[in-house]
Amino acid sequence: MGINAGMAFLPASGYYYGGVITHGNRGKNSLSLTFDDGPDAINTPLILDILKKHNIKATFFIIGKNIAGNEELLERMHAEGHVLGNHTWSHTNLWDLYSSGRMADDILENIRETERITRKRMKFFRPPYGVINPMVAKAIRKTGVTVVAWSFRSFDTSCGDPGLLLDKTMKKTRPGDVMLFHDRMGLTAGILEKIIVSLQERGFGFIPLEEMLKLQAYENC
Repeated sequence: MGINAGMAFLPASGYYYGGVITHGNRGKNSLSLTFDDGPDAINTPLILDILKKHNIKATFFIIGKNIAGNEELLERMHAEGHVLGNHTWSHTNLWDLYSSGRMADDILENIRETERITRKRMKFFRPPYGVINPMVAKAIRKTGVTVVAWSFRSFDTSCGDPGLLLDKTMKKTRPGDVMLFHDRMGLTAGILEKIIVSLQERGFGFIPLEEMLKLQAYENC
């Protein structure tokens, strides 16, 4: 697995926190799908249907405040074998201005609510906007979470053309990639099956993030 420690604010750099995981084994044609920002009442079920059809287990980095009203959807994710990861409780634009203590509380609130529903205590964490500053690094150490970033970023939140998204994915995907999409995006739900089939036709396979990274996604309770 890839752990980077360069000099920048992005998680792939790990400047303030060196234990950031970005990819798996580059020598194998395996990929792992991850989705941020859900659960979303409209698009997450569509994505789950596609994953079930193709027998693919993904990881959903959920925002805690989005759980309310979507508890059954969270239960479905878990029941169908997908990993739940932590994308904070609030995912606020002010996140980077929080103290490390407030950040830690935000991370833990998501863990507690998800555990209440699934009986699983999340370990995987992806910071909002993919940024690790000194306060985020302290919060990571306080909470003991495992930081998982990505090596392929789809930019599906800013791309309005499914054809362009598909083309970029085909050109940029590499063996061992942890792939970042967003399950709140209708664009992603609409093109995901084509992406999966096209990558499989090129010899790629999809494996769970736990298997790719050889790490446990949940604490032993």
